[in-house]
Amino acid sequence: MLKSLKILLTNDDGYASPGIKSLYDAFGSRHKVTIAAPQKEQSGVGHAFTFNKPLGFCELPVNMNMPGYMISGTPSDCVKFAISHLLPEKPDAVISGINRGENSGISGYYSGTLAAAREGAFWRIPSFAFSLAGEEDYFADYARQAIDIFEKVFSNPPPSGQGGCIYYNVNFPSCPSCKSRGIKITRQSLAFFDDRYKRIEVENLPDEFVIYGEKVEVEQSDDFDSRALINGYTTVTPLCLDTTAHWTLPTLYSMETKRQTEV
Repeated sequence: MLKSLKILLTNDDGYASPGIKSLYDAFGSRHKVTIAAPQKEQSGVGHAFTFNKPLGFCELPVNMNMPGYMISGTPSDCVKFAISHLLPEKPDAVISGINRGENSGISGYYSGTLAAAREGAFWRIPSFAFSLAGEEDYFADYARQAIDIFEKVFSNPPPSGQGGCIYYNVNFPSCPSCKSRGIKITRQSLAFFDDRYKRIEVENLPDEFVIYGEKVEVEQSDDFDSRALINGYTTVTPLCLDTTAHWTLPTLYSMETKRQTEV
């Protein structure tokens, strides 16, 4: 059995979200969990962080029965600030979620939930982001699956590669776990949202716009997270920090120049 670990828990839905409470209940029963979560919802902020104004924090309300802090910044602020200032020592893992709504495919780049896990990877800490495509009623159910996935990966980590510390994007389907098709290890999809903007009228104010759109599927194979999630799987997608298009390098090397310098 995996020994008790020091876990930093965060999200992008805010410290009072039922998603983070469900993860705390699941992970806190086996590990030492400290929360550092945004004071208010930070969905869609990506990897933004606070650098041009002060960052504030305070301890969570006693009646929440969860040790930790609410922080005035973004999810990546929460991870960065907790590791470098709030915690007495570096955590063994960073956990983010459970997010309301899926974060598969390209939408992961916009996600504050996934950015928090990526920030953990910046610090060379194994990190996991959990998101749910279904109803909030499924949070507790999938939180139990989340800790099982986490402990299996943590107990048998993959070999380190050249892309930096690995972080994991886990998405749960829009059905209760008893009706899911199982767990699928997937690649990141290129599925994206066909975003458009709709004008809305606001009395005594200039016209404003709201975004809307539908997800455009690219791949048809369950080997990719977005399609497998639609087809009822829990998807586990390992990601790394190196986003270099390595296959293009041989065609670009001919552009290199080297100027002689005088000694």
